[in-house]
Amino acid sequence: MAEETELEEQLTKKLALQYEQNTNKEPNNNEGDILEPSEADGGWLTESEVDDISTDDEALITTLPPRLPLLPVPNHVSRPGDELCRDCTLLRLKRDRFIVWPKDPDFGGYVQPDKGLIELGQVKDMRERKNCPFCRLVLLALGGDRVPDVGDDGLPVKAQLCWTTDGTRDRNQPWVAHNEVRVLRIYGRTGSGGYLGIEQMNLFPDISLLVNDVPTNAPPKTKRFLPRPIQPDRIDFRLVQRWLSICEVNHCRVCGNASDTKQLGWTDPSGDIPDLRFIDLEDRCVVRASGNPRYAALSYVWGREPFFCLTTKTLAALEKPGAFDTDAIWSQIPATIQDAMTVARNIGVRYLWVDSLCICQDQFDVHNMTDEESTILKNKMESIRLMDYVYGAAYVVICAAESQNAFAGIRGVRPGTRGFRQPIEQIAPDFRLAYRHKSQDGSDSLPYYSRGWTYQERHFATRLLSFSNGQMSLRCKSDISFNEHTWEEETVISSKRPPSFAGEGNDIGDIVEGPIQNYSGLQLTKSSDVYNAFAGVARQIRRQLECDMCHGLPVKYFDWLLLWEPLKHEQTRRDGAPSWSWSGWHGGVFPRMWDWYTRDMRAIRKALRRRTWIIWYHRHDHDNSECTLVHEHGRTAPGVVRNFYGERLRKRFPFDCSQTEPTSRTLAPTAAGTVGPPEYFADVISSRPYSGFLQFWTVWAMFEIAETKTPWPGKGGPPPGKQMGIFGKSGDELGIIMVPTAWLKENPTPCKREFLLLCEARDVRAEDKDMDTDDHEWRYRVMLLEPKEGYYERVTIGSIGRGDEADSFGDGPCWKEFILG
Repeated sequence: MAEETELEEQLTKKLALQYEQNTNKEPNNNEGDILEPSEADGGWLTESEVDDISTDDEALITTLPPRLPLLPVPNHVSRPGDELCRDCTLLRLKRDRFIVWPKDPDFGGYVQPDKGLIELGQVKDMRERKNCPFCRLVLLALGGDRVPDVGDDGLPVKAQLCWTTDGTRDRNQPWVAHNEVRVLRIYGRTGSGGYLGIEQMNLFPDISLLVNDVPTNAPPKTKRFLPRPIQPDRIDFRLVQRWLSICEVNHCRVCGNASDTKQLGWTDPSGDIPDLRFIDLEDRCVVRASGNPRYAALSYVWGREPFFCLTTKTLAALEKPGAFDTDAIWSQIPATIQDAMTVARNIGVRYLWVDSLCICQDQFDVHNMTDEESTILKNKMESIRLMDYVYGAAYVVICAAESQNAFAGIRGVRPGTRGFRQPIEQIAPDFRLAYRHKSQDGSDSLPYYSRGWTYQERHFATRLLSFSNGQMSLRCKSDISFNEHTWEEETVISSKRPPSFAGEGNDIGDIVEGPIQNYSGLQLTKSSDVYNAFAGVARQIRRQLECDMCHGLPVKYFDWLLLWEPLKHEQTRRDGAPSWSWSGWHGGVFPRMWDWYTRDMRAIRKALRRRTWIIWYHRHDHDNSECTLVHEHGRTAPGVVRNFYGERLRKRFPFDCSQTEPTSRTLAPTAAGTVGPPEYFADVISSRPYSGFLQFWTVWAMFEIAETKTPWPGKGGPPPGKQMGIFGKSGDELGIIMVPTAWLKENPTPCKREFLLLCEARDVRAEDKDMDTDDHEWRYRVMLLEPKEGYYERVTIGSIGRGDEADSFGDGPCWKEFILG
């Protein structure tokens, strides 16, 4: 502890000395430059990065274009009759309080968790204080009209705030920040003490000092974190040009396409993607790709209204130079696509890829196609399958997030279309506060973020230029975000940020569970696209894990990925996919493995070999009995019986469990007029796209489902559904299970139902103990089954204690073969 204290003191002295050196310098009279220290001061570099910068990297910074000048304070910030209300007056807001000064006790320290909440009053009362500038600002920051006066509990919603700090963040630990400015964090609370949801308020809103009013002797670094005015009538694309230059110069080792190209096996888009075309913004026509040109790609939503597209009939006209200058064609191009062309041209990119104008959109009768039509359709489907490549190879992806459809346009691209009033309020002369917008604000209500096809377009973008909330922002692969209302971050980044779990490429949350959770809750116009729209991400997962996918689940972690939980109460079945996978449900899933065990994939693989016993086979088809192992571990030794993951087989149950190979069975209807099991969508993300029906042996048991008073284990709340108890024939409660409310309506409880034992798992993570040696905390996960004609479907997952299977009803547990669809 003494060494840590001494280190903190040295750091504090170092920063205070740097502050004194900066404030003693002669001021620079260029208005656009006075807000930052010179690069020699290290103003753009975190302490952890300074030692890693080479001489070449320092030289690169000097090649950046000059910073744009600070804009004046907008005229709308002060209104006649404005006066702080009584509650806001008591806050004693002062300009200097928003700066962390060298004399302050927390100078040189790190941001601490929020504490000391201040009550500002009920939201409905604050709406009445129309002349209080701070109340107006807090309501806007909180979420404006989205914030309800009364919460779901029927009680008034209250606004709370607290003082906290912000500052330079460590790339490797982005949750750690230095104390450099102070902000007021805003909270929306229900009357019963809960928090408003993301659909009712903005994400972690805060308010701080407008940079125009910063005290002249404030530490130079503080200006980076204070909000600044933005151009009110239209977007200034000189900002984007500067952002892109910073990224190219200072992040070139991280934000190039080389890493993704190598990881995903890409070579040259024009060679790999059939009939790849671009919009040539100089020749104003559609051209075939040649070489490897720098291009932008548009990510947007079409909407339901049809519009002008590239077809075999329009191709000749669109390929003529000047095609988009003719009124006959230009008048038919939807506004969002027109504006995307303007964006690309203004940021200096000649070529633009837009799906509707670069892929032939002909509709053919698949049962009556000519050879030429068959080739066109084949190329179209191949291009769609390689969408990840198109967006991943793009120099920048233009994300029209706020555009409701292709006709909506992109706000701020054309003069007078911005329709955005920056939330700045004057508290006193030369003292203005502003809300720092975030790109996520209001995103829950935008169609773009709910669509399945747009997910991988964002996921693979090297640079994502987003237009949302009337503003633009740029996020690149260095994990730096550029926003109009804050100064550009110029940090030199020469290496990728490690994943959230130590060990490159070893994080189950980042690589597998995150993408599944993010994608599974999104909407698709056609359910049959459930695998098509995920194909690029699936290919990335396959390459990273070096294993196949089976209907959306990487087979190397199969047993524990089957333990996913629903994200929403209204989850319903997607009939074209199996019930055991996330792909078989609407509403989204939460894999949660990292939550109850670990993110470390090496540890997971080791545990799976010890905690599982099912040998999973995949049925080829309904009308034959052929089956293939879902995963082959590659471990072979004469006379050694191994489990699914290659471990020596252990004896667990007091009955014969030696039968693991599937018996010869077909599922096709045998009697005339009977209906067989469903045919699922083609699993295009698997190298072995079989039927989606699993055939395997495991323990069967019958338990009773009834009301429970047992609290949910662990710190987090339960997943959606109704919590019920799993009871044995002794009357003892053996475990708990979250049952879908829709299922309970058709199956009144108490009721006895069939379960299968899946594997061992934990209900909660081991705290301050070895996660594997605390054997008594491991339990059996069980699957509640719904019997169908010749097969079963999953209903939900619960858990019982090891050995509790002996308390099964009837003749007790037994080793049984299942077909799961």
